[in-house]
Amino acid sequence: MSTSITNSRPICTYPIPVSIQSKLSKAGFLTTGSVLNLRPSELSSSAEISLEDAADVLDLVRKPNGLFLETKTALEILREEQGNYPIVTMSQNIDNLLNGGVPLSKVTEISGIAGVGKTQLCLQLCVTVQMPEECGGLKGHAVFIDTEGSFNASRLQDMSQACIKHCRNSMNLAAENWNFASITENIFVFRCKEVTELLSCVMILKEFLKTHDQVKLIVIDSLAFHFRHDMENAALRSRVLHKIAAELVRIAVELKLAVVVTNQMTTKFDSKGQGHLTPALGTSWGHAPTFRIILDWDPSRNFRWAALIKSSSLPPGSAPYQVVQDGIRDVCFDKEVTPPIAIVEDGIPGISFSNSEV
Repeated sequence: MSTSITNSRPICTYPIPVSIQSKLSKAGFLTTGSVLNLRPSELSSSAEISLEDAADVLDLVRKPNGLFLETKTALEILREEQGNYPIVTMSQNIDNLLNGGVPLSKVTEISGIAGVGKTQLCLQLCVTVQMPEECGGLKGHAVFIDTEGSFNASRLQDMSQACIKHCRNSMNLAAENWNFASITENIFVFRCKEVTELLSCVMILKEFLKTHDQVKLIVIDSLAFHFRHDMENAALRSRVLHKIAAELVRIAVELKLAVVVTNQMTTKFDSKGQGHLTPALGTSWGHAPTFRIILDWDPSRNFRWAALIKSSSLPPGSAPYQVVQDGIRDVCFDKEVTPPIAIVEDGIPGISFSNSEV
């Protein structure tokens, strides 16, 4: 690209925030050439923008050939994904459903009614993400953002001790290599008591992770709580939720870690007036997670199901599991059972048991 063409490139074609572009335009800075030879202090003074914003603008326009957009080949992306090992759940059934476990570089939503095991599964992931690599873990750390006061240290201890015992028995792991103290030291818990605290917490995560680069899992339990109780303004609620969703997706992709959020269930009515249980937070949020899982009790109430209702790479399916003192585990059957199926009624996603009333 010649210098003359570069200098005549309109400022509006760069990924610069609209508010800053407006000030640049008002000050007469319409092309690359009009700002190229300025110092940050000069641009800041002339356009009435902050010194930091001015430096960012100049850094952007001075990159050759518009290389401000990162480009990768499909092969590079495929190799990256193949090198991202998932986080196991200690349930082979659920791991098989998710092609090995909860994936990195993705946002996974776990929905379900109260008491079905959403928090239990999140606590289990906080332990298994730390398992040594020889035991199938990532030897990573975890962040747990608690909005409901649901973080339970005693349950974490039960799961940790069981997981440690499993690793020592299966791989003859030395006691000093992995223990309960190290597990608890590597889980960072944030307590967010209102939606503004949740938003602030999510927006500072990237800065926090710069000094905690071993974090491979971020849990928010739950995302829905404050939005369903604290925010009556629908427009504001939608904007804040979108901002959180965009930041979580960005963190997951850029830092190659797993983001897991729990969601509550709500009842929506179809065109015939029939109610359906479906994940809360609406359709716009539903586009953010790459994977959506609904947890529910089997009609027998003897065990539970994890149903995958949305994935860009895997078919819908269901996996039986149970919650025991040791944590999330498989369940065995003496007879054939009927799994739930993913359904969409009038655009309302959910699950249904064919052998039970809906």
